[in-house]
Amino acid sequence: MEAECAWALGRLDGLVASLSAPQAALFAMALLRHVLIEALLQAGFAGTQRGFNEWFSGLEREPQPIGSAPCSAPAIVRTLLRELAHHPWQPLASAATTITAAARFTVDQPEASNDRFAREALACASDHVSQGSSLAGTPLPFERMWQLVVQLGTDPLFAPAERAPHTLILGERQVILEQAAATSPLWAVDANMGKLLHGGGTWSIALPCPGTITAEALQPHLWPGERRMVLARDLSRAAVRLADLIVASCRQAARTDRALGHLRSNARAPLVWTVLAAFAPLGVEQMVSAFGVSRRGTYAIADALVSAGLARRSKVKGMVLLATLESHERITPPPRKSHAPALAPALEEFDAAMADIDALLARQPVFR
Repeated sequence: MEAECAWALGRLDGLVASLSAPQAALFAMALLRHVLIEALLQAGFAGTQRGFNEWFSGLEREPQPIGSAPCSAPAIVRTLLRELAHHPWQPLASAATTITAAARFTVDQPEASNDRFAREALACASDHVSQGSSLAGTPLPFERMWQLVVQLGTDPLFAPAERAPHTLILGERQVILEQAAATSPLWAVDANMGKLLHGGGTWSIALPCPGTITAEALQPHLWPGERRMVLARDLSRAAVRLADLIVASCRQAARTDRALGHLRSNARAPLVWTVLAAFAPLGVEQMVSAFGVSRRGTYAIADALVSAGLARRSKVKGMVLLATLESHERITPPPRKSHAPALAPALEEFDAAMADIDALLARQPVFR
């Protein structure tokens, strides 16, 4: 099991190191979505994945937890976005900054007391992971993860909690019910797991790794050998999921280059497409907030993506959203309007001027 896990970790590190800039941008955006959804699912918000896109666009209410929860879904999202916006890997930091500006799933609820719990959980998890990553050993992370699990098991914040009795008053009678305990915030440990894998030399980049530490690995009844197998199995699965995201991102990058490779280097359409393809659909106001374009500019971007066969317009609850068009879908693009002959010289002069600017930005000479 540990050998299989070591292979998965090494493969993932090699894939990340070989990413081009467009591929890294798409992977970072997909990774951010994966981190947010898995964190909410681990925290007990079971309906997250089904309504995530609508919640992101402000069309749905926040997901509700099953049982008790120490903090709300917006608190977890705010905390993770704030943390990842300062991540040392620039593509992930840029993705978090863009989504923070575009998101509508945190605007309805101001910061509350449970935001403090989410921040403290993330800080406490960071301390535990930092202690584990400082241990000497081989580049393989298994001994450090063992020590991390031991530390987490002794911390009341992360240790598996027992069911607690709850008294319910029905008229003149009192009924004692066994209430499920709140879920341990292991999502905070997953968000910091890249520090442990990077600190020991397993990974060259400290990426968050959702699903690495599960409640099963912290169960006190496990024998040492069983615990090591659970840790290796969960880490291997988490690494394989990230590798799958990279493979999908590379396919999307190739599709983007075929469809939008003719655009200028400062065009906004590829940036918008990165969010659509790897994170979620966008509304007009979201594009204005995230990319600093005017409303008229968003229409031009949408037209370019629709004409290229990459996106489609859809109306959800009265809001027009720009969503990704899968490669197997086909939509007949509207006929392009031809320019008047009198405008042709002016347009050619404009294109030549923009080519000069592109070459200047790229610090390459222009040959005509």
